[in-house]
Amino acid sequence: MEPKVISTRRGLAIEILLFLAYSFFSASWMVGSIITPDMVAEFGGTDIPSSVNNAISLAKILGNFVAAWILVKLGPKKTVAFSCLLICAVVAGAYSTGLYFFVLTRFLLGFGGAVLMICMTPYVVYCFEAKHHSLFIGLNNAGPNTGNLIGLLTINPVRAWLGDWRAVVLFYGVFSVVFLVAWFIVGKDYPIAPQEPKKESLEGKVYTYKDGFKEPFLYQFLLTMTGRLVLYTVMLYLFPLNPDFTVDSQFISMMIALTGIPGTIIGIILSKKLKRQIYLFRFSGIAQSALFFLMILTKSPAIATTSAILLGFVVFISTPSLFTLPTKLPGATPQKVAVILTIYWAAAYSLQMLVYAWVVRLVNTTGWFAAMIFTAIYSLTFLVGTFVLPDFDRPGGAYAEEEET
Repeated sequence: MEPKVISTRRGLAIEILLFLAYSFFSASWMVGSIITPDMVAEFGGTDIPSSVNNAISLAKILGNFVAAWILVKLGPKKTVAFSCLLICAVVAGAYSTGLYFFVLTRFLLGFGGAVLMICMTPYVVYCFEAKHHSLFIGLNNAGPNTGNLIGLLTINPVRAWLGDWRAVVLFYGVFSVVFLVAWFIVGKDYPIAPQEPKKESLEGKVYTYKDGFKEPFLYQFLLTMTGRLVLYTVMLYLFPLNPDFTVDSQFISMMIALTGIPGTIIGIILSKKLKRQIYLFRFSGIAQSALFFLMILTKSPAIATTSAILLGFVVFISTPSLFTLPTKLPGATPQKVAVILTIYWAAAYSLQMLVYAWVVRLVNTTGWFAAMIFTAIYSLTFLVGTFVLPDFDRPGGAYAEEEET
């Protein structure tokens, strides 16, 4: 990256705008999930379709794969504009005449969000000095929860005000249009690496996708994270539709999203303080499943609410440490880390799509209780995974020996 030629004020404006654009992408996703029953009823359906959220997951898979290519072809400023334009597809969704067109707009929304996410970290590197990177990257990681909170906190008054689900979708979509226009004013290009950058190598060879698929850590990490990803997706995007829970289901989802933010902050601090991160992972795995089981089994509104508050905290307290693990692999070049994470996210979202579709099927055929019990059992894969993950911090461990040799 060439020396920075951007003022602090301009850099902050770019960071704030990117953060808000991604937050309202998440808010539109959340709101689209909540109004799904209204939309389905208008189109003559009776069941909750998993396709509404799975369209976004599929788009994220594809978006993660092609975002880097788009960035090179269009340049940073145009790539962000392109991603924001795709997010604005939610406006078209407000005029849908059928379910399939609505799902298409959700796909475009998800594709735009995936591309925008890939653009955010490079802009942090360009706009700020290295000592500030962890702060702003951490802030960006709070974007999804911030957007979910915006959606959960505002959806009821907005629905009461506007009434029709189409007007609600349009209301949130207008914010994305505003951010797109603002980007053309505030956004700034920065020089990317040459069109054919030097390839990172590991022991004299290029680290390829084929090498990534041979990496045992990839599958250990995927096993660990899939249960958490499904749990989070179900609780934030499906659970708010539950009409018969002990406590208002939207309030429960809001509590999980809300406490995830301080959980992330504490997690960032712990990632720098703890000498053995594996114990934090195992505590988090035990606590998240235990709290989720308690929340869905109790008949006490107070216990259910307390469990949800603690659940959001323990889910996110280990996330900052977990996503540093790929950088600790032996010979972890930037290219190797990028390949591992690219394959991971594609596989994780693919699994999440399949499992989420099954959970929705259980809701429609067996009922909410059976679907939530299945989700709770599936969340235990996180705890199982923590016992197969390499303990990078263990003195004299296998990975430590590899690095020494």
